Order: sequence, then structure tokens, then C-alpha cells
Amino acid sequence: MTASDNNKQPGAVMSRREFTTRGASVLGATILGGTALGVSQMATAQTPASALESVYLMELALDVDPQLNTGHTRIAPVTGGDFSGPRLRGKVHNGGADWITQVAGHSSLDVRITLETDDGALIYMTYKGVVIRSDSGVYWRVTPVFNTASEKYDWLNHIVCVGKSKTIEGKVAYDIFQIL
Repeated sequence: MTASDNNKQPGAVMSRREFTTRGASVLGATILGGTALGVSQMATAQTPASALESVYLMELALDVDPQLNTGHTRIAPVTGGDFSGPRLRGKVHNGGADWITQVAGHSSLDVRITLETDDGALIYMTYKGVVIRSDSGVYWRVTPVFNTASEKYDWLNHIVCVGKSKTIEGKVAYDIFQIL
């Protein structure tokens, strides 16, 4: 704190510029000193400004071979599958895999696959995910990322998605949603 800080009146409001130039150390010292500087504003920062919105992107259904056991990580080869949604559809190429690592209390997923749309565009899709099994059921969510050189499907390169597992007999399957 500087000498000019000692001349401030208790409870005085600090401008945004003053706060930025002096840093959070002033805030910490002020709060520790007993003055509640901006506490009501900080509490409202924990309230979301808007609801999270999404739109359905596609269903993804993967064919997988039996897992290969390498210790804490198992590898599930992806041998094919398909995907379909309002804006794209096609098949999953053979040759991808799911690396499933056992972490304390959950499985961590790392999947890399190649999609081919029905009009011939190639899309590299990766996703990370978490699977937690508990007495209340299974929590299985993934976060897909897409990479394509296709001009038609370039929009996939610029979106954020979340997927939720679903049951399709003999498949590993998800409903994938684009976050708006």
C-alpha cells in the first residue's frame, strides 16, 4: 500500500482504473483490514448472466473391438460406425481408437476418429470425456472437437460441443449438442 492509500476514507470506493493499476493486493489488504470493498459486486459475479443454450448436432454410433489391456489404460479400437444429424451425416472410418485411462474414481476418455460425410468430406474428430459409475447410475459426457478442410463443413472448426452417452445395442453411442 502507498502513502496515498492511508489517506483514503474507510469504505471509499476505488475507481476501476485505480483497482487495475494497483492490483488485487490492495483489494486483499483492504478486505483483511476489515473494509468490505466491492463485496456485493463480487458476489453477483458468481451469478450467470444467461442460461446455457444448445442445439442438437448429431447422433454418433461407433463400432469398437474388444479393449486391449495395457495396465491403467485400455485401448478400444474403433472399427467403423455412422453419424447423422440435421446438418451432416456419414460414416466413421476404421482406424480410430479410444484410450480409456483409469483415474481415481472415474475413467478418462481420449478418442480420435475420422468421419466421412455422405458427400465425401473428411472430418477429424477428437473428444475427451469422463465416465463415472455410482449407485445413482452412470455419468458419461464427452467434449468433441472437429477439424476439417472442407469449406462446406468449415463451421465445425468453430463450434463447442458436448456429448451425452446413449444406449444403442452393440455400439458406443452419443447424442452430440452444439453449445450456442
